[in-house]
Amino acid sequence: MYSVLIVDDEKMIRDDVYGLLSMEESMELDLTTAASGVEAQAILEKRKIDIVIMDINMPQMSGLELYDIVRERWPFCKVIFLTGYSDFDYVYKVHKHAKYVLKAEEDEKILEALRESVEEIENSLLLERLTDLQREQQKKPLLHERSMFLRELFEGYRGLSQLTGELSVQLGINLDPEKEVYYLLLRHEAWYCENYQEQQNSTQDCYQLLERYFLDFMRGAFFEYNKNYIVLLLQPEKLLHEETIVKMLAGAGELFQKALKKNLGRTVSILVGERPVTLSQLLQEFIGICDRMIWLSGEELVQEGLQKEALAKETLPEHKKQELMQMLWRLEYYLEGMEEENSLNVLRQLQTELQSVKSMHDLFALEAYCTISSRLIGWIKRLELHEELAFRVGTLNLYNVSMHANWQDAFGYLRHVAESIFSLKNQSVEKQTEDVVNQVKKYIVEHLDGDTSLYNLAEQVHFSQEYLLRIFKKKEGITILQYINDLKLAAAKQLLTDSELQVREIADRLGFASQGYFGRFFRNKTGLTPNAYREAEKRKIENG
Repeated sequence: MYSVLIVDDEKMIRDDVYGLLSMEESMELDLTTAASGVEAQAILEKRKIDIVIMDINMPQMSGLELYDIVRERWPFCKVIFLTGYSDFDYVYKVHKHAKYVLKAEEDEKILEALRESVEEIENSLLLERLTDLQREQQKKPLLHERSMFLRELFEGYRGLSQLTGELSVQLGINLDPEKEVYYLLLRHEAWYCENYQEQQNSTQDCYQLLERYFLDFMRGAFFEYNKNYIVLLLQPEKLLHEETIVKMLAGAGELFQKALKKNLGRTVSILVGERPVTLSQLLQEFIGICDRMIWLSGEELVQEGLQKEALAKETLPEHKKQELMQMLWRLEYYLEGMEEENSLNVLRQLQTELQSVKSMHDLFALEAYCTISSRLIGWIKRLELHEELAFRVGTLNLYNVSMHANWQDAFGYLRHVAESIFSLKNQSVEKQTEDVVNQVKKYIVEHLDGDTSLYNLAEQVHFSQEYLLRIFKKKEGITILQYINDLKLAAAKQLLTDSELQVREIADRLGFASQGYFGRFFRNKTGLTPNAYREAEKRKIENG
């Protein structure tokens, strides 16, 4: 999905471009219009825009002046100038970062510039792969020390009083500890790789993307917390309105999600703090924030071990215990990330491997069982599933291994508990998704003549636009724009057939900006003008 802002003081041109782009359903565009540079600036303060199509010669604020604001607010935004000026010198100062199309040119030229802009955005998400030497040279010597200090601070092992201005400089923590911070919490899937170097490269690529999308325009620091979380603490360089900064961070978050998936094939959910807070406030509320993120999907964006020593003789050979220990570590990652398939696969392997252990007093098997049951108990508590699971799986067995006949049954039971937890969580998420999609469909039907932009629909349900677009298409099989256009077409056909309303009145009732735009839309969908369709339907009725 790409958000496109069309800016032109001439209504006819503005409506024509809107109408042209609204029929490009394959590109999944979220369209917004503005009648002046001032109105466009207000929109840019509130939300992320991917592409701006605008006139150069406008009253109050010229396109070139607006261009500077676009570059400051959304540095990754693409600009297409739609102008009547053919003088190349007039646009020379911006031609390196913008495209332009003459108003007299064919519609295909606008679409071509738009497709090129989309392609450039997609390509900009790709990382320039580093050589091993470059990776080594780019490693920051204080990264480990900085991350360790911040992690220990958030885990409660260090007091906030230790974060002095002097220590901030010493560790490269580019923050003023006396000022409020904006925060983002990223929750990702477990990034476990068999190959250690591959693991390190993936982590460094992730850090490179974090630097690109967040620390290039704000000062701050980030660190990993508890395997599955990355915390960003940020302070703006310039004095901007709080809402503007939060919107900028959310927009940067969406780009980071895209880039991470495109480069590493990984997903991440993001929580953006809705206001700046003191570090003291953030530390107090941090665990609750982490717990709320448990319910986020892998690509959602919202604004709000094992001891290796055995204490008794065991039947498993040492090499087998090492293999099982590695499996348990992987399971820790997978359970913390709520990765259903990977978690259940490891539990099946453990059930198979430990069936050869005959004694129910085997300490290694007991340790493995208690570790897993403890983690499952934690999830039952955090997800508040005790009542649902008490009678379904007999949760008392989690506390008492002696209730199982053998280790195969014991680990089979743990797998059954895990399956039940995942099932209940998935049902809850599926129900939430269905409710949100139904809410969006209801809103569209009731406001078909109003603002049904993806931005507004996402605001209604408090989801990111990308995530709403994804779950809607998954649930309905079509995009939101296709759904809206289908509704408008069906309503238009009914009104043309069953009413005496003029075409202009029908266009207005269905939320079209102009009669010309409506006619163009209708002809594109049916091959007939509205009046021709009405006449054809009348003849059908007359002929029986």
